[in-house]
Amino acid sequence: MAWFSCHVAAAPPRIAGVKAVPRSIMKFERDYVADLSDEGGPLKKGNLLDIRLLSGKSYEGLELSDVQRSKEATTFRGLSFKPGKGQPSKLSPNTLYELRVQDGGDFDVVSDPAAKAWVLLDRQKRDTIAAERLMDSGHKLWETPTAEEAQAAIKSYDDLFDKMKVEFPMLNFVRQETEYFIVYTDMPAGQIAGYTANLDSMYHQLCTLFNIPRDTNIWVGKCPVYCFVNKEHFIQFEARLLNNADTKNAQGLSHSAYDGKVMTTCYRGASPVFFAVVLVHETAHGFLHRIRSSGRIPPWMNEGLSEWIAQVVVSQSDHVQGRFSEALPILRSQGSLGGDFLDDSGRIESWQYGAAAVLTQFLISNDANAYRAMITAIKEGYTWQEALDVTYGLKPEELAAAFGRSIGVPGLRP
Repeated sequence: MAWFSCHVAAAPPRIAGVKAVPRSIMKFERDYVADLSDEGGPLKKGNLLDIRLLSGKSYEGLELSDVQRSKEATTFRGLSFKPGKGQPSKLSPNTLYELRVQDGGDFDVVSDPAAKAWVLLDRQKRDTIAAERLMDSGHKLWETPTAEEAQAAIKSYDDLFDKMKVEFPMLNFVRQETEYFIVYTDMPAGQIAGYTANLDSMYHQLCTLFNIPRDTNIWVGKCPVYCFVNKEHFIQFEARLLNNADTKNAQGLSHSAYDGKVMTTCYRGASPVFFAVVLVHETAHGFLHRIRSSGRIPPWMNEGLSEWIAQVVVSQSDHVQGRFSEALPILRSQGSLGGDFLDDSGRIESWQYGAAAVLTQFLISNDANAYRAMITAIKEGYTWQEALDVTYGLKPEELAAAFGRSIGVPGLRP
């Protein structure tokens, strides 16, 4: 891609959030494009459609009356519907997220920039292929939790909270709930609001990045956060109630389970700003776990995105700048990202976190849609190297070199 032939930069890109961009079809998604020329296809006149918009608004039973087609059999430019009370007569494709044909078939709506039109991706076909691919690595696609499953999950989080209160009777705990989070903590009630606001901000920014409608709940019930004021109580909670005797001196941890549940555990510590960073970072790991499947994101992407979103949300922090300042002379002296940085297993080293965050910004700022698709491809069973190739058109060596040019380290190796 042409933008990777960039000049040597004097400074790394500034960490910044993203605005909503339309989902554009990627090379690996063309296998799922529906044929719209078929008389029995999803856009047959008279079909009843349930439609969900990117805004989250939904319509049920819209009767399709006309399709503005484009030259290719797989593309369209607009949809019209039989007039009805409280229902739209037309919908622009750039407002659509998904549609369901009541007689059968679920489809994602994405743009095809080359055709200057829109296509439907057959979700059932895509899920079948992705599920088979994931099975080889022992992973699975997530299913949308039922209302009963969501309530059962929340009860299990509350049950753990009850055990927490028994285990620490000397502490004054509170339970605070937002649309997507439940925070259990012994922090004073007046201190909690700012941190829950950070969590909500993280959630909406990641939904924007991954093109998830705002009103979507990706969690199993909600995301629980168990937070202590003091470190020793956090360590005891992990050991006694979660059977984790080694917190590795962490201020926060993300726990992800194969059944889809996640939780964040942490302690406040002395710095309110750094605690906000830790809270967002660890909870972002849980968000990544809940995208599409149980498929594993490689550490440099997982930590990179978590550092990136923590910096976006907690903008007053300088943690990424500090970590990148630590990383830059090492990158220059060894001429590489560390050898095992772009690896599928293990952990990245402390100094590599700053490089991972800035590399994440580099990828997102150049093509946010490709970044979304790359993570999705990994979650559908592609290796990260394959996902990088089918979205950005790069090999790991080319990525390292392009990133190096952007930060003033020409010739950077993986």
